[in-house]
Amino acid sequence: MHSSALELLKILTKKNATRQTRSLDLLKPLQEGDSGGWFMYVPSCFNEALDIRQTERVKDGKKSLCWTQGAFFSFKQGDTIYDTPKAYEHWSKALKHINICVSVKAATDVSLGEDGKSRSPGSVTFIILKPNKQRTKLVEHEQRTMTQDEFVKFLIIGEEKE
Repeated sequence: MHSSALELLKILTKKNATRQTRSLDLLKPLQEGDSGGWFMYVPSCFNEALDIRQTERVKDGKKSLCWTQGAFFSFKQGDTIYDTPKAYEHWSKALKHINICVSVKAATDVSLGEDGKSRSPGSVTFIILKPNKQRTKLVEHEQRTMTQDEFVKFLIIGEEKE
């Protein structure tokens, strides 16, 4: 599934994308508990950050709401994402299943460029946390900064192998 998410991400994040550029295809499934094959488990509370929202569409002259995907990502300081839905169980039990966690320390949203037409990809600074040997707590492993687009790609596939 993540290969189709990567293809859609590539299409959505072109420089000339506007806020009105929306797809009926979604980067990730809406169903809670389904990672869609992503490296990180991104629950539905992050749909807005992923620019997944209900949009009014007209079909056969009738208006209806449907889920659409945009590319104006907006992860924020404090957003914390784990690699497993089991991270939301009792913490001592969850720690046995978590292999990686990302916590956003600073971010700027994707926006329109100064020309009002081109797309500016924003940025995300985050720390990667991993469990200690005893699996009693998460410890800081490293800090990274990348664009919002690159961050979404990281959530989908993890580390890119060089």
